[in-house]
Amino acid sequence: MTAPFRYKRLGYLVLDVSDIERSTRFATDVFGLDLVSEAGDGSRYFRGSFHHHDVIFRPASKPMAQRSAWELENRAELDKAFAYFTRIGFAPAWLAESETRQLEIERAFRVVDPVIGLTWEYFIDMTVMPSSRRNGVTGFQGGKHFGLCVDDGRSASRLLIDDMGFLLSDYFEGDVVTLLRAFPNPNHHSLALLGGTEGPVRFHHVAFMVNEIDDIGRLFNRAKQMDVDIHFGIGRHPTSGSIHLYIYDHDNFVWEYTLGMEQFPEAGAREARRMSSAPEDFDLWGAVPDNSRKYELPEVFTRLSKPLEAVSTTA
Repeated sequence: MTAPFRYKRLGYLVLDVSDIERSTRFATDVFGLDLVSEAGDGSRYFRGSFHHHDVIFRPASKPMAQRSAWELENRAELDKAFAYFTRIGFAPAWLAESETRQLEIERAFRVVDPVIGLTWEYFIDMTVMPSSRRNGVTGFQGGKHFGLCVDDGRSASRLLIDDMGFLLSDYFEGDVVTLLRAFPNPNHHSLALLGGTEGPVRFHHVAFMVNEIDDIGRLFNRAKQMDVDIHFGIGRHPTSGSIHLYIYDHDNFVWEYTLGMEQFPEAGAREARRMSSAPEDFDLWGAVPDNSRKYELPEVFTRLSKPLEAVSTTA
């Protein structure tokens, strides 16, 4: 790892959805998030924590993952990150104040990586919502991660480790799955790469950490009662030790509840493990992903053909 800046957490994801009313019902009634606000462009903000939002939905004709947004530890770390990405040729661009105000964050820039083609946003200081969440369906811990399907898992992993400030936690032989954490965030992984996928990069899942096993059991039954398809689980990952349940929404975004993730210390962490990719070793409880129905996972939006435009180099 060569990146000189320090992550705090995965802040939020921006997802384009084909039917924002239906997506809102899924987010609130099935998954248990709070609808916080709606912006002038029709985007809707949802939270499962004390931060202003954890997910933004944007109405669109085609479902697509727009970007991931990462909170760094403080202003000094944000400045370090901007200078670093400038130095290695990633051409970061500061966001205009009007956009940061709408996003309820203090300061931010974006960059597009040259390997995965993902838009990364780095920010500091999201508005805190001290009032309790209204939605009592689920108790969330606040931690999150997401997964991407990529054609070359090894190259994508090298980018994240060598250039983006991630550390390897575990990987499956053949680079089938690679699990990486945003240093020094202690969660076992902040990003999962599923390798060997032909075609464009696709968004696989977003995961929220929940408080107790009852949250997962209730989601399992809620999904069945509301005709929501289950992708994987209930099971337990052999890597992070997390109990999990993955479900689909109507746009084929996969949503996960996860409980009991391994925590890494900043110093003295264990070495990454090369895990067996044999089917019988994929889940400690014998859970198997349901591939009986073929789902077209949403693509990840890229802007490689149109570089980001910097609003100011001294924002």
